[in-house]
Amino acid sequence: MGNGGTPPSGLATKLMIGLGASLWLFGVIRIFRPDPLVIDILSVLLVCFVLLALPRTGWHTRILLGVLALATAGLAAGYDRWDAILLGLAKGSVFPAFLATIVLLRATADQRPEIITARRLFAAIDPRQQAGGLVIGSFLVGSILQVGMFAILAPILGQDATLEERRRVFLVAMRGIALMPMWSPFVVGMAVVTVYLPSVPLWQIMALGLSLGALGILLSVMVFDRTGGPATIWRALKSLSPIVPAIAVAAFLVIGMTTISGYSTLQSLVIIIPVPCLLAVAFAPGGNVPLALRRTAMGLSRIGNETSILTLAMVLGITFETCLPAIGLLDTLKSAALSPTLVIFIIIMAMNLFGLMGIHSIVSGTILLVLFTSIPTGVADLILLEALLVGWGLCTALSVGSLSIATGAAMFDLQPHQGISALNILYVFVTSALFAAILAAINPLLTG
Repeated sequence: MGNGGTPPSGLATKLMIGLGASLWLFGVIRIFRPDPLVIDILSVLLVCFVLLALPRTGWHTRILLGVLALATAGLAAGYDRWDAILLGLAKGSVFPAFLATIVLLRATADQRPEIITARRLFAAIDPRQQAGGLVIGSFLVGSILQVGMFAILAPILGQDATLEERRRVFLVAMRGIALMPMWSPFVVGMAVVTVYLPSVPLWQIMALGLSLGALGILLSVMVFDRTGGPATIWRALKSLSPIVPAIAVAAFLVIGMTTISGYSTLQSLVIIIPVPCLLAVAFAPGGNVPLALRRTAMGLSRIGNETSILTLAMVLGITFETCLPAIGLLDTLKSAALSPTLVIFIIIMAMNLFGLMGIHSIVSGTILLVLFTSIPTGVADLILLEALLVGWGLCTALSVGSLSIATGAAMFDLQPHQGISALNILYVFVTSALFAAILAAINPLLTG
């Protein structure tokens, strides 16, 4: 998580840290005590945080935020629903606590021996297993670190690596990153979709997402890279086995919390992850809790991009949802009588096409969520949610507007457009069609 705009000043950084910590604190309080006063305080803090973050964002983000703001204002003015903006702010105020928790999770990972081991193992990957190792490693380690995964990969190549070498490694790793949102509870996509579909059990999402992810890895290694079969993948997976327990523990903590407490995935993550993170640092060899807290504090000053986009996308989504009955689009969709299979294909392929146009997945995903959760589709909630996660993940591999492409390309010293290839575009659409067909086949089993 980072910004591409103005470098932070001392005062601005301190204000961002203070506001970020306050949003985190009140976000936790809101989970246990969702009083209107707490929600109002969160909304005010969120507006202040976004306004302070704006000068620090890159030009692409500012354009995106401007478009979101204009679209929201146009809807609110056209249908006289300015109240929807306040509702959107209230709903969006849950995200800073989630992002702050992810910052702490990354600060923890930096001091854990498993991640240090991962760096060493990546450097020692057998060239014959490199494609499988890169995809699997990005899929697993990326589930915790997300774009921070590129900080592990980039230094391994060395300063003498050619443009072709850097680009090849990045493009292969992007496939693992693109598959990861289908199952990881630690990504923004999961946070957004579970806000709209909170009743779907997390263990079901993860089981289905991991199964699709495994199939996507097989497809990448055996068909698109042709570097070996299941045995090659198994050897690569074994070489990364030291990091699997830590990821599994983090995931099962969130699953356990959602199952026992009934809280949503986002709420459970915010509640359950911080204390184990601090304990994991405290008991790590050479662990330094104050250092982890300092890095977390500095990280709070760098989540302006994500917080701003999430907030304005959520405000647009709620405003759009509020105005939908008056727009008449729902009646049009209902009269179209789309089959469940067609709905699944539309969701996934639309996100890919929006991605090719550079539209951020938060925007396209939010609008599709609003549309298809507002009408009867015949699609089970689990399948609808997973279709959105499939589209959300895969479109990141072909969109210059995705954080993964922007951040990863910078770390690999590439231009953003060099982070996209014809082969990866083909992989995304082939995998999308395969996953859509699988989800369509499973859907009747869940809907009866």
